[in-house]
Amino acid sequence: MKRFAVGLGMVALGACASPGSPPGGPVDTAAPQILGLAPDSGRTGVTPRNVVFRFDEVVSERPSGAASLNALFLISPREGEPNVDWSRDEIAIRPRRGWKANTAYTITLLPGLSDLRGNVRNTGAVLVFSTGQTIPSGKISGTVFDWVERRVLARALVEARPVTDTTLIYVTTTDSAGAFVIGSLAAGQYTVRAIADANINRALDPREAWDSARITLADSATTELLTFVRDSTGSRLMTVTLRDSVTLELGFDNPLAVSPPLTTASIRVAAADSIAVPIVSLSPPPLDTTITAGRVPSRPSPTRTLILKLGRRLSPRTEYRVRVTDAVNLTGVRRSSDRTVMVPERPAATTPVVTPPAAPAPVTPRRLE
Repeated sequence: MKRFAVGLGMVALGACASPGSPPGGPVDTAAPQILGLAPDSGRTGVTPRNVVFRFDEVVSERPSGAASLNALFLISPREGEPNVDWSRDEIAIRPRRGWKANTAYTITLLPGLSDLRGNVRNTGAVLVFSTGQTIPSGKISGTVFDWVERRVLARALVEARPVTDTTLIYVTTTDSAGAFVIGSLAAGQYTVRAIADANINRALDPREAWDSARITLADSATTELLTFVRDSTGSRLMTVTLRDSVTLELGFDNPLAVSPPLTTASIRVAAADSIAVPIVSLSPPPLDTTITAGRVPSRPSPTRTLILKLGRRLSPRTEYRVRVTDAVNLTGVRRSSDRTVMVPERPAATTPVVTPPAAPAPVTPRRLE
């Protein structure tokens, strides 16, 4: 009897463990949402200890979209990295040296904040307040490009410094379309600078692309920033590639100036006999439209590659030296350099020779008997 009771109990347990919906409801796939901000955006005459973002769930101290919480918040105007304190479903932000008097501040939460399950916010948020009695209405907007690659530059750092007070640094970042807006600015002259900021350290490092412009702001202004790496060593000829018997491709280690462009007068091609090969033309390669689809810079982009067309065929089994004189790079530095290229025994033909198919033999009608 006792065994029978135990058996019934095990059957009952098995029935309870039958497949069904897991406990706890549906899986959370929603990113954290903002429930409130303190102080309210748009307030004036307030000096809070912290600006607080309150969320509908616990957010992660180690966000998926950034190295730290500090990297997800910007205080504009900026004084170093902000102090960012995490408290489960709240994040408090303040400047390291406190809020300045009579100053309008913009606090930006960048995309990338996540919850404990790894759900990431793909949108940002902005809070504006003033420790003074007004919030200026001026704004500078624009687009940042990687000029050499001919594409918009996302997540670039953009700074606006008043010419009359360079200690004030208003900051923002570009969105996925390379666009930016810096608001709450007083009328005046500003130096606007965009930095590629690949390591997200909010500073200009060596070999990082950047560009700047002087802006006169009344109410609103728009600018285009074309970033590139400043190189003080000049553009050096690195490769010479034989495309065919009358075409050479010249590759440089950094981009050439758009103006003045390199011309055929600066190029010399000669074999060991020192007799120069005539040059017909020098031009950049055709644009790759698959890469440049979408918004592109208003100015022609610089190139690292040029196509050289020759006036006669290069001789097989011959080495030629290509000399480039006074190539100018994007910072105006001039440099001369040379490289050699060896023509193989059978260089590629300039135009493929297509042999038409032989015409079919005429057919003589057979007489019917």
